[in-house]
Amino acid sequence: MQKTNVLSITPPIRFCPFPGWIRWLRLRPVIGFLLLFGSRFQAFGQCPGPKSIGERYDSLMTLAKDQQESGFQELRTVCERCGQNRDSTFAKILHRLGALAYYHKEYDTAIQWTRRAISVNSQKRPDTSPSFLTKSYFNLGKIYLDQQDYHSARLLLQLFVEKGRQYPERYEQVAMAYWHLANLFFKESDYQKSIRQAELGASFAERIGHIEFMAANLTEKANCLKEMGDYEQSLTIIRRVTLLFGNSPKPSVELANTYAYLASVLVRLHRFDEAFTAYDKAYQVHKSLQNSNGLSEVTANIGFVYDNYLHQYDKALVQYQKALATIGDDKYGRVRILGNIGEVYSRKKQFRSALNYFQIALDSLHFDDRQKPLAQTEAIQLTPYKEYLLSIIQDKAYTWLDWAKSKPDRQLQFGQLALKSFLTADQIIDVMRFEQVGQQSKLYWRETTHSLYERAIETAFLLKNDEQAFHFFEKSRAVLLNDKLNELGARQHLPIRLAQLEQAFHRRINSLQNELAELKPGRRAYDSTRTALLTEQEKLDSFLKKLEQENPAYYRYKFDNSVPSLAHLQNWLKDRQSTLVSYFVGDSALYILSVEPAATQLVKQSVFAYQKAVQEFVPLCTTSQQNRHFGRYLSVSNVIYNQLLKPLSLSTERVIVSPDYHFIPFETLSRTASQPDFLINYHAFSYGYSATVLLKETAASTSGSSAFLGMAPVHFNPQLQQASLLGSGLVVTKIGKLFSNPTVLTDRAATRRAFQNMAPDHRIVQLFTHAEADSVGREPRLYFADSTLQLSDLNADSPYQTQLIVLSACKTSLGVNQQGEGVFSLARGFATLGIPSVLTTLWSVEDQATYGLTERFYKHLSKGIALDLALRQAKLDWLKTASRADQLPYRWAGMILVGNADPISSPTRMGWWLGSGLVVILAIIGGRQLRRRSKSPKAVY
Repeated sequence: MQKTNVLSITPPIRFCPFPGWIRWLRLRPVIGFLLLFGSRFQAFGQCPGPKSIGERYDSLMTLAKDQQESGFQELRTVCERCGQNRDSTFAKILHRLGALAYYHKEYDTAIQWTRRAISVNSQKRPDTSPSFLTKSYFNLGKIYLDQQDYHSARLLLQLFVEKGRQYPERYEQVAMAYWHLANLFFKESDYQKSIRQAELGASFAERIGHIEFMAANLTEKANCLKEMGDYEQSLTIIRRVTLLFGNSPKPSVELANTYAYLASVLVRLHRFDEAFTAYDKAYQVHKSLQNSNGLSEVTANIGFVYDNYLHQYDKALVQYQKALATIGDDKYGRVRILGNIGEVYSRKKQFRSALNYFQIALDSLHFDDRQKPLAQTEAIQLTPYKEYLLSIIQDKAYTWLDWAKSKPDRQLQFGQLALKSFLTADQIIDVMRFEQVGQQSKLYWRETTHSLYERAIETAFLLKNDEQAFHFFEKSRAVLLNDKLNELGARQHLPIRLAQLEQAFHRRINSLQNELAELKPGRRAYDSTRTALLTEQEKLDSFLKKLEQENPAYYRYKFDNSVPSLAHLQNWLKDRQSTLVSYFVGDSALYILSVEPAATQLVKQSVFAYQKAVQEFVPLCTTSQQNRHFGRYLSVSNVIYNQLLKPLSLSTERVIVSPDYHFIPFETLSRTASQPDFLINYHAFSYGYSATVLLKETAASTSGSSAFLGMAPVHFNPQLQQASLLGSGLVVTKIGKLFSNPTVLTDRAATRRAFQNMAPDHRIVQLFTHAEADSVGREPRLYFADSTLQLSDLNADSPYQTQLIVLSACKTSLGVNQQGEGVFSLARGFATLGIPSVLTTLWSVEDQATYGLTERFYKHLSKGIALDLALRQAKLDWLKTASRADQLPYRWAGMILVGNADPISSPTRMGWWLGSGLVVILAIIGGRQLRRRSKSPKAVY
């Protein structure tokens, strides 16, 4: 099917009743136009009616584009003189003038006419056309796109699809607009958002049978999947697209892009011969179309293969220079090539040449990386294609660092320049994260930038700059969790109505997600539900963007990306007599940062020795193999102790660990290799996602909340296929007696709905149940008597007043480990709700040990001591009376505390009795007698 010119799509032609005159009109458009209608209106001496204006418009539309402009200008003049300048026909005339100006690349004039057309059709009059209004939005977006004003283009194209999808006659343009949006979001590196646009575009293209636009949208989706590492699915989609074109495809940009995308996926799969063949096909199609920008892009991609995969740098430079020669006016394509050339020179150790090319690229973007931070952030926000900017700044930082390492006499100077570039790159990453909506896109960039933060920490280590090392440690971990906590704080600054609207969006999306999960892919119901879900997600994105623009306080809290200073953290640690130890597991080194109330220490260790020891340690630590290989277990645990803690010489009893990648129980590490000398005898350990998150995890508001909610399903719905937890009901009831007016739900009363309804209103929540960590792509979930609760089911619709949740179930701290972000577990899911403290498990814990340790933990907690100290004392109590088998770490060390370890401000039964006694004393003094009532747990069986 022939691709339609997007700015000159003609409406249906009303044929003139004078066919002989039509041929003459094509030769003499203006004179013929006047003669044809002059007898009736005396060459516009009289004012024609709306019907005649419409006929004149239709007649002009039959002419070639280069013969239309003077006729439409005359018709516009007549309409303005005669007052016919407020209806849809006049808007169409203005729209057409804008399209003709665009055809001649007179962009400012095109924008002027198109905006006037929009102004006319935006009036609330019965003779205006909402459908044609959307067409003007589309054209205006396309004009800005060609001007490379991508921000304006994106906003207008988003406005167009929001309105245009209501009109079937606009579906072709809707499909094209989604394609452009998918490409724009791809270039902004928001791959999840790009995929959503592409899927919607393909859906609309399929409705009208438009093969080219189906292919264009699907290839954009495939390109995103490739960038996110899903090569096989990407390849499957591109193979499907090639079938759409048939056996003898007609040359088109879409066909060339399909070959180019196919080649790029084959490169990622290291199938280079096939990739070069596909690139050659793309090149030949662009050549037949005389598309110089397309030729340049293919050539640059070939250079990228020689550069990054085959390491044939001279061949890469030849291809890059060839690409520069044909790039034309594509400013951002030129920037990309210049950056790649600089990268090649950096790899060839020609550092000065590399930096020169990076500077030329930055100058082309009109970006000055020597500005002050605030001005620099504003400049970053205004820069399109931030991925290109990040790549250049990152490579510039790497080049300065490598040059510093090769020049000991200039190490300080070059190292400082590297540090400056790393800080700029960090700012770009922040802006990119805030502009992206989809979590998968954000996670992709957290993983991709992990190596950048490793080299930034290496630079700080080289400069002996602990403050900057701490900054990069913090920016490398749990940033998305911090964003979630920011959102919770920001919502408190929204009017109730807007907060409720946001919650309604989330409920509709959750409902559609659940509905989609029950449907079979490929069916009509699945496709329609998926389209509805994508559309609802688009509406939510637009709503959130509007919130950010119109509510300054909301925006300020939501996008607070500040890292606490070392001094602030040290004061916080001093109040708690604690030490924070952060770990960064890089590709080439393991970095350890210890922060004590009065000192800091940055240590570099071999990452390879650490990885080898941990891979052996984890299986021995978490299973009964420990019993059979206890000697080996002690030896390996001592090796890890020597790597992770011994160099620090810790001076405090309380230690907070911020891990990276591996999550191991530090209290099981042994100070000697010959006999058990576990660290639990010396330290109380807790764990934090980051110092930034830890300092935000303060006690939640407890006004109007109840003290304790305990739940133990004991027996489960047979369909869930879970073993009964005999004895758990008795234990939770016993624990409940430590609290004033507790709520205890066991057996059939311990339902999912009961948990969701009641948990937010209780300060402490205790669960004795089964759990399932991520396995074979399944989400982490908790089991209740009737059904399960998945990680995605947790939402903050109701503010949680919970200070502590105890997940006495297996593997509640396990899940998918997202590099640069942490483990996405049930424990983390509860942290995103603003619950500051979670007692969770690292492996499959045994029932009786769990019951005993949990009960002991609450006894110490009731004394008002800190959570980490209460948990440590519970484990020490266990070890005093445990059998030799029960003293093995895998029996008692699986329970850990994640988050804030401060004491819980929840009144226990003892606290309630003390408070009641005070009331009695005051009553005696006042001469009044009060009757005390004994309260017992509300146990439900």
